[in-house]
Amino acid sequence: MAPLVVQFIEQTFRPERELSFGRNAELSLDADNAYLHRHAGRFRLIGDIWWLENRGSRLRLKMLSSDGSVIDLHAGASSPVLGQSGTVSLVAGPTRYEVGYWLESTTELSSDTGRNIAVGTETVTYGTTLTPRELDFVVVLAQGRLTGRGGPLPSHAEIAETWGVSKKTVDNTLQRLRSKLRTSGVRYLDTSEMLVEYLVSQGLVTMHDLEWAAVDQPEGPRPAAARPDD
Repeated sequence: MAPLVVQFIEQTFRPERELSFGRNAELSLDADNAYLHRHAGRFRLIGDIWWLENRGSRLRLKMLSSDGSVIDLHAGASSPVLGQSGTVSLVAGPTRYEVGYWLESTTELSSDTGRNIAVGTETVTYGTTLTPRELDFVVVLAQGRLTGRGGPLPSHAEIAETWGVSKKTVDNTLQRLRSKLRTSGVRYLDTSEMLVEYLVSQGLVTMHDLEWAAVDQPEGPRPAAARPDD
């Protein structure tokens, strides 16, 4: 587990399991701003991964990694913490707040093996994690998240209808994907929401995949040979 450090102005925290921030939280951003939620967000350790949760009902959180990756979290949404360091920003009324964070470990990228993510003393390696069929199904599951439209995720039955396959095929494919990720050391991805947030935040499914798959009017699952860069 990579230790997390959170900083706001002159306050520095090293939470063991979680840290809430807001108007009246462990990390108090501004006790006098009535527009700010009492608990606007929370850093939370789940398994070996730090997550950011939006605990407000109206505010949006924007997480910007030092590598340029950005995630907007609407009310109730969550995402793994991006990159080695970054900032979390939110606007409450007329005031903007920025909370800095960094992980006290090293994340390395290998052109040969894909993503090598250092977690404590163990290194978890991700190569070409998604098969063409897995990506076909996941891109439908994640399309609201990728486009920013939000809303409830499609059911397995709806994904099956989109691609003209059986619901059992979707069930089995996504279950195998979770099993593969667990074998690589990634846990706590049992819900569709957590699976989507993880895959998007790690760049394993992107807008490029969404545009290529043309999920609004699909003609059926693409064969592996037809997928770009395979």
